[in-house]
Amino acid sequence: MDDVAGCFEFYADLAEKLDGKQKAPVSLPMETFKSYVLKETIDVVGLITPWNYPLLMAAWKVAPALAAGCATILKPFELASVTCLELADICKEVGLPPGSEMKHIGIDTEALKEHFGKKVMELEEEKKIVQQESDPLLHEVKNLSVNIDGLAQKSQDVRGQKMKALEAQILDLKKKQENQVQLLKQKEKSKETAKKLQAEIQYIKAQKVQLQHKMKQEAEQFRQWKASQEKELLQAAVARSFCKVIYIYDQDIHALASYLIKLHAKCS
Repeated sequence: MDDVAGCFEFYADLAEKLDGKQKAPVSLPMETFKSYVLKETIDVVGLITPWNYPLLMAAWKVAPALAAGCATILKPFELASVTCLELADICKEVGLPPGSEMKHIGIDTEALKEHFGKKVMELEEEKKIVQQESDPLLHEVKNLSVNIDGLAQKSQDVRGQKMKALEAQILDLKKKQENQVQLLKQKEKSKETAKKLQAEIQYIKAQKVQLQHKMKQEAEQFRQWKASQEKELLQAAVARSFCKVIYIYDQDIHALASYLIKLHAKCS
């Protein structure tokens, strides 16, 4: 019972908060318009509760429905409805608006039996008529099925031939595709080989340019070396000639000196 009372107190607080939020203004970027929130009820709600904890289950359903302002119809489990009936009496005592009671309506069972008996007889007659109309149709369907089976066999044979022809075409196309793939691979290999050859040619050209430059350097160094060698040889030849001249000149001076000494001796 404490839980039931607590449930109603909880939703009673929410109901007051909900009333406080009614017509709450909504901010808009335009000052010429005003907007607010208005929460309205959904009228009547149907509530069904099980056999276990019947009063608490009813409170869990009735309390939020009443807090939202809805009229409620409570259908408890028929073997556990006493506490829910007490809840209805309590609602009357606290001043909630009274509801309506369901009353049993008298039914003439004999008239219903007669009515449904006539309907059954009518249905049996319709069944016989449908059976009479359906028998020849079923016979025609059987004949059609036989003819259709023959046509289906022929159609199957024709389709089989077409399928074989299509399979042959597919195999032919597959072979052509494989050949094209092989040609593309060979073409790609040729392109790769051509690229490699082009790269090798470029490398050889670069090597050739480097060798030519190196040959020029070697030739220039050889020319300089040869010129220096020729210069050294020329200098050595000139030096040898000069020494010879000097040697001859020295011999002549000695001879002249000896002659002059002899001549002076004779004169004295």
